[in-house]
Amino acid sequence: MTLRPLSLSADLRIVDDLDREVLLRGVNITSLGEYWQGLADTPPTLPLEEDDWAALADCGFSVIRLIVHWSLLEPRRGFFDTAYLDAIDGYVRSAARHGMYTLIDMHQDAYSAYIFTPEGEVCPPGYKPAKGWDGAPAWACLTEGKSTCIRTERNDSEAVQTAWNNFYHNTEGLRDEFIQAWAFVAQRFAGRSEVAGYDLLNEPEMSQPLETFEPLYQRLVGETLLALRKAESVAAFGHLLFLEPALATAHPEWGYCVPDPARWGYPGDNLVAAPHNYFDSIQQGGLSLEQGSDLFVQVSMGLKIGLWVGEYGWWDAEAASVDAARRFAADQDAKAQGGAWWQWCQSCGDPHSVPDDPAFRRGAVSVQGHLQVLECPGNVPLGPNTPLLAILSRPYPRAVPGRVVTLESDFQTGRFSLRATGATPGTELLLWTGSSAATHHASGTGLTDILRPGPAGGYLLRATVTSSDFQVSLSPDQE
Repeated sequence: MTLRPLSLSADLRIVDDLDREVLLRGVNITSLGEYWQGLADTPPTLPLEEDDWAALADCGFSVIRLIVHWSLLEPRRGFFDTAYLDAIDGYVRSAARHGMYTLIDMHQDAYSAYIFTPEGEVCPPGYKPAKGWDGAPAWACLTEGKSTCIRTERNDSEAVQTAWNNFYHNTEGLRDEFIQAWAFVAQRFAGRSEVAGYDLLNEPEMSQPLETFEPLYQRLVGETLLALRKAESVAAFGHLLFLEPALATAHPEWGYCVPDPARWGYPGDNLVAAPHNYFDSIQQGGLSLEQGSDLFVQVSMGLKIGLWVGEYGWWDAEAASVDAARRFAADQDAKAQGGAWWQWCQSCGDPHSVPDDPAFRRGAVSVQGHLQVLECPGNVPLGPNTPLLAILSRPYPRAVPGRVVTLESDFQTGRFSLRATGATPGTELLLWTGSSAATHHASGTGLTDILRPGPAGGYLLRATVTSSDFQVSLSPDQE
């Protein structure tokens, strides 16, 4: 399958060079990340094996959001690790061989794997020891000797807040080095169409009140974007650039800061908002997932940039979680949006899995209910999370000539309908028909040459569009 170059259209849709609307739907992959290791005998990440790649393809995914870390790109100041970049390139090529784009995400949580409370250190009353997480290299953790103990949230230690502020203020040139790390990545992948784009910084922490923080964050984003475009200037196209809002997780009263191209004079091409929709998941109360989705649409439209959800998910197979995932799918289809589930497989040694209290870390028994379920300790495979994978593997259009008008997909029955307009006759429609073993009957108007080759887990329907307006539907053969 050819993965064509992507861009953002004038009407703010992700499209390929044939002007087909492309829905990037897939999953986050942490295999190449450097996370804090809280369990000496359990790695915090797990590699993708060939069976994993085949399973991802059998789900019909069109993209992986590949987590990478500054700490591995630049482990020593000024030294950019080509071997790590080769490993990233290997995953990009493996994804492409299985029909998936790669979105490269510069990930972090609580700033770094190197900021944590040493075992045995006693925290003051009202505080507790902090786990490490992921992100910046050790040399970029300018904590000024502040306490690593937290109150309730992983970003609220004095050490983490101080590290963030020194980064944003470019103390000792930290921000400049981060930008150079990004340029190192972009030079390798310039002109590579199997790369969908770059997520500049995962969940950046808003470490100051808005009035002092906003100019710092806008400058970081603007300078990073310009460096990426310079690094790609030799290529025939520039990649999509995915932007996330900065959230004041340690001080919710400060609100959030949205990257705004108008604030830093950037040309504005190929920019995509990439918020995380954890409403009705991690974030309980307040907005529903549908209301959060509506808010993201409103903000991105106001900024005149695209929209793609970088993370969402639920982590068990309980009825409430499956129902929430079903609602998310219905909203995603109604808006013809893409997004990446968090995550494919989470090791028992991932900081998300490791208990906060050091006394309960060793031998802790739990089940990590991501898309591949593991029993802890020991990373014992329990098989796929079938109820959630059934929703994620439902029929959807991967590449639509013109623009989607309506899209409906029922994961339980396999019934599907798509109506589109503005298509160029002779262009190919590419549709994932679902991972059900049952065959489907395809029908439509404005289409010809309908073919259904595909992998064992599902089918890719291909059809040639003969009219500007067309529609296609799928139903189980027994109907």
